Amino acid sequence: MEKNALKQKPKQTDQQKIQKQQPVKTQKKGFNYYKRSVIRHFSSVISLMILIPVFGLTALFLLVFPRSDISYIEKRELAKFPEFSFDNYFSGAFTAGITNYYDDTVPYRDDFKNTGNSFKSNFGIQTGDSVSATGNLKAAKKKESSESSTNQSNSNKTSETSKNSAQTNILAEESKQKDYTKENAEYTVENGIIVVKQDGHYRALEMFGGGTGDAYVDALNSFQSKVNSNVKVYSMIAPLASEYYTPANYEEFTANQKQYFDDIASRLDRDIITVDIDSVLAKHTEENIYLRTDHHWTPLAAYYSAEAFASAANVNFKNLNTFTKRNVEGFVGTMYAFTGDINIKNDPEIFTYYIPDNNDKCTTYYYDTAFNYRWHGDFFNDVGDPQSNAYMIFMGGDEQVVKIKTNVTNKRRLLIVKDSYGNAEPACYMNSFEEIYVVDMRYFDLNLVDFTEQMGITDVLFTMVTFSAFGDNAENLNNLITQEKGQTIVDNAPKEEQTT
Repeated sequence: MEKNALKQKPKQTDQQKIQKQQPVKTQKKGFNYYKRSVIRHFSSVISLMILIPVFGLTALFLLVFPRSDISYIEKRELAKFPEFSFDNYFSGAFTAGITNYYDDTVPYRDDFKNTGNSFKSNFGIQTGDSVSATGNLKAAKKKESSESSTNQSNSNKTSETSKNSAQTNILAEESKQKDYTKENAEYTVENGIIVVKQDGHYRALEMFGGGTGDAYVDALNSFQSKVNSNVKVYSMIAPLASEYYTPANYEEFTANQKQYFDDIASRLDRDIITVDIDSVLAKHTEENIYLRTDHHWTPLAAYYSAEAFASAANVNFKNLNTFTKRNVEGFVGTMYAFTGDINIKNDPEIFTYYIPDNNDKCTTYYYDTAFNYRWHGDFFNDVGDPQSNAYMIFMGGDEQVVKIKTNVTNKRRLLIVKDSYGNAEPACYMNSFEEIYVVDMRYFDLNLVDFTEQMGITDVLFTMVTFSAFGDNAENLNNLITQEKGQTIVDNAPKEEQTT
């Protein structure tokens, strides 16, 4: 009985029956409704008429115009079209490489980047202290240090290392330079980089937040243990410009780099000679030692650092007045691309470099990253627009191996393991070593230990900026020591071209 009751439909009331029988009234569509509908349809048609040609012209532009192969703003070669193989096709690497190639090599890439930066410079959240907060920065980790721990680390070095460190410090000028870190200054923050106004000019600064340096220490100690005992190994880390030019009202966002360098020195094998150039450059802060519009140091800073290394290596070194000075007017480097700050673009600088007096007696040989000979010529190159790529004057860039044969006859052969900071150094050593080999820590394809032994290297200099020693680049140093071990390395430059 209850079961049947549940199946019965509830009875409708008379009022519900009447409502059901009455037709539903619909709201009459007025003139405004049809007007809006026509406008929507018309707008859609107009949008399609605009977008289809725009997309079509964009696609035609990307297909027809020559693709960029190098970025002078970013100072790097752009992606190459990937080589096909069944392995990388089925792994997805081939198609991913094609995507990366088309993304990276847009025609007129640098021109578009400059236009975009000019546009972005008009935006940002302005605050009362004139800071444009478009990047995320955190307070830097401060290195804990004490006098006792410093003394203990110094005692772990050999007398030779202590002697060379002392020689390095003696090179610094006695006259005291301005300490910009003790002064407040106007600044803005753009994409994690501060743009500071000092002495009437704008300077872009990268902040250093700290790091362990473990990969760097492990790699150099491992390399020292594997090479012949008569090979001298040197460590020379270049500080960022923020070490000397970060204003006092922003000091909490960058770490004292020298404290981190000293920590690395205390953990290196005692036969590795540390060249302290932080103290050397601190004596030249009022000189043009760092580029204001680029992330590199200047050739002048490279010269002062090379002088410190030459003293530690006990080789001859020419005075700067024997070099020929060359200027590039109106230089604007990578920091405009990194920050988008129009003040950087509108405040260009003079890029000054120095040619040694024996440059015409030296020959520079260029190889690919696997040490296959490509050509020979001068160390100094003319590449593209000097107003944006002046730093590429040295060897034309990074992705290659370089050998310099000089007119020096002291049987000393130097191997420089570097990042892009090291590009400005080799010319300084043309009067100091018989041969100079230059490899980039990011791109070298051979085993570094085998290369050192088979090329008869007597001195190995690891020279790079803070970010490389404490960042991802240092991870690759261990790869250089372990990769392709046991190969026979042959210098395949034609013998008649190896005569000077």
